[in-house]
Amino acid sequence: MSDALGSSERSGAVSKPMNRIEDADLLRGRGRFADDLPVSPATLRAVILRSPHSHAELVSLDAGAALAIPGVACVVTRDDAKRWTNPFAVAVKTAMQHWCLAVDRVRYVGEPVAVVLANDLNAAEDALERIAVEYRPLPAIVDPEAAISPDAPLLHPAVGSNILSDRSFRYGDPEAAFSVAAHRVAITTRYPRN
Repeated sequence: MSDALGSSERSGAVSKPMNRIEDADLLRGRGRFADDLPVSPATLRAVILRSPHSHAELVSLDAGAALAIPGVACVVTRDDAKRWTNPFAVAVKTAMQHWCLAVDRVRYVGEPVAVVLANDLNAAEDALERIAVEYRPLPAIVDPEAAISPDAPLLHPAVGSNILSDRSFRYGDPEAAFSVAAHRVAITTRYPRN
């Protein structure tokens, strides 16, 4: 049987080791990457200001000094995100809102807070350092079981809990199956990120 790419019988490539042809260029510094491709001189460079806090209220953000740097086209902030976009769709039906930039608080280290667009990368990075952000740190919890306790600090206060979805599934008659089982195995799993 043959397809548009040819059959494995003709090409002989399936399940066989292939010689690498890119190594010589990579080892000599001649590799080509997406960042090496030519771009229009009008292309802006973007850099993202990220939160240094795992949980904090965004008290204020002033991009005035960043905008004064020559070559800076704009600084996108939470106000712009709220004006130009909508919150991302979330898979669970809750009052939670998740935006492309933090709008009221940050909920993890590295959460995007602002984006600088400039004519060149140096101007963008200089502007990034001049954005004045005031954070009010909030309690943070890293243990998932502690995070779901009733007295845990809330990541999304509008939801009223750190449990966004609680569902149970039951198929068949587990009690009957356990009563005749020769062995039982129980396991608790933890996922550090989701």
